[in-house]
Amino acid sequence: MSATVDTANRTPPAARLTLKQQAGRWLIARLPITRALFDQLRVEANAAFSRVEPFVSPTARRRLRQLADRRGVIVNVACGPQVIAGFVNLDLFRASPEVVRFDCRRHLPFADASARAIKIEHFLEHLDPREELPALLAECRRVLEPHGVLRVAVPDAARYLAAYCEATPEAFRALGVHQWPGDLPTRMDLVNHVFHQWSEHRWAYDEETLTHRLEQAGFRDIARQSFGRSRLDELGAADLPVHEPYSLYMEAANS
Repeated sequence: MSATVDTANRTPPAARLTLKQQAGRWLIARLPITRALFDQLRVEANAAFSRVEPFVSPTARRRLRQLADRRGVIVNVACGPQVIAGFVNLDLFRASPEVVRFDCRRHLPFADASARAIKIEHFLEHLDPREELPALLAECRRVLEPHGVLRVAVPDAARYLAAYCEATPEAFRALGVHQWPGDLPTRMDLVNHVFHQWSEHRWAYDEETLTHRLEQAGFRDIARQSFGRSRLDELGAADLPVHEPYSLYMEAANS
């Protein structure tokens, strides 16, 4: 499987399925809905649970209160299974005990001006661009200290489109496509995957578009970065190598 294909939410081969995943596969095949709708319902069900959990769980309630009291934190938004030591790791799905279950699409569980930096890697493309993206960026500005740094990584749509137009093996190897995925057999399939990823992606970004969205949110000093390089060493060191070949890295400062 190519490194360009984000398989974090894809169903693994049957030999590696957990009992829960096997039950899910059996159920999905028998439901009168599409896999895309099932996945969306699953997200919304977990989002609803994350909102209810603090009311029924003293542990969850205490954890959120502690986060609201912290200052100078570095936040890893929508971390998935990639827990970073020294960061506050947030995600709707708790992959490990270190992850704080939280729906980050519109809110963040921190006080004003309490974060030194925020990292968002391969999450913005999953957000609705008209409602959820502006809401999250506004929250990032609220939570960041003055001059705090927001670092964002997304699939670089411009590089995929350039590779499509060049239509050479070298152009796609530069994006990490060394073996063509069996379920994405054409150049247009790969382009569609960047924009849609089996209905998981909501929008695609290039440098111009992402810069525009950050400016609209009120950020300043917006600049393109490269893998592993950042205004804060902690942010650059936290970049995931699997995303390096095809990602766009941008940083902005809070005004």
